[in-house]
Amino acid sequence: MAVVKKTLRLPGLELHDIGFAALIYFFALASLIWPDSGRLSIGGLSIPRGYLMAPFYLIVGSLILSLGRFDTAAMRKVPRFFRTFYPEALFGPLFTESILLSAPVAHGRSWDGFFSGLDQMIFGFQPAREFSAAFSGSVFMNELMFGSYFAFFLVLVLTPWISWFRHDEAEARREMAIFSAYTLVVYITYVFFRVMGPKYYLPDLHAAWYNAFKGGVITAFFREAFKYTILSGAAFPSSHVAVSIMMTAFAAKRDKRFLFLYVPVTALICMSTVYIYAHWFVDVIGGIVAIGFLLPLFSALYPHARKALDALKGRKEVDSARNCSRMALDNRE
Repeated sequence: MAVVKKTLRLPGLELHDIGFAALIYFFALASLIWPDSGRLSIGGLSIPRGYLMAPFYLIVGSLILSLGRFDTAAMRKVPRFFRTFYPEALFGPLFTESILLSAPVAHGRSWDGFFSGLDQMIFGFQPAREFSAAFSGSVFMNELMFGSYFAFFLVLVLTPWISWFRHDEAEARREMAIFSAYTLVVYITYVFFRVMGPKYYLPDLHAAWYNAFKGGVITAFFREAFKYTILSGAAFPSSHVAVSIMMTAFAAKRDKRFLFLYVPVTALICMSTVYIYAHWFVDVIGGIVAIGFLLPLFSALYPHARKALDALKGRKEVDSARNCSRMALDNRE
């Protein structure tokens, strides 16, 4: 029986599966090496969090690498949609994990003194402190800045969907592959390069928190939400900035008219990170530089990685067909 070698037409294992599985396996290993990222009580025993998270991450990573086995020609559009974009749901939880791991890795230390000094040297004052102090009494400004900070999550989630709903699944998978590669590199950086940000490092900002900000529904929401979120340890480079620029590039590739919307929104997002003193000004520059280097690099590498993965899937298809042929011959005998 002649078998023609070809690549699989079904999604199968995707590059974003590999990227996020690699990151999760890294978290599993790091959790074993630095288990004291917190403690969990089970049956009256206080156990280092890492010893419980490591096997959990091993299971999750293995499940991600197994997703391709469930792809079938009959897979409906909705499951395929979630199959493509599930990394967006992992972005937030893994961001938090990188923060939690950075504390034991850095033994409680951080680079904030260095970044605070850079901001002071550049401006002669602390932008995070003075920017918000100048406008915190303005309801409009507070709603605009907190709203822009929240807009990041909409930009992150919705932008790759543009290609999908325009029936270009290949481009959607390309964008998710580049997004996963960025997340892998930067989240590992956060673990080993701990920067907490102004609101955790500057005593006056930490003490004041957001109580002086007058605003409406959006400001009140974030004032309350920030009480229950852990954001101290993953400030440099700013992912709010880097990912917003990445998504702007994705949207512009599809239609340059999107720039009229994305450019001002991205600019406001950059401003908001300093205004709500989540980031040093240098973190914003770091985000611009990081994505300015990583986006062209990953874009250039993507076709080669895609070709290698398709070749691998093609070889697996040939091996599978050969095995089927051998089984058929054995049954005849």
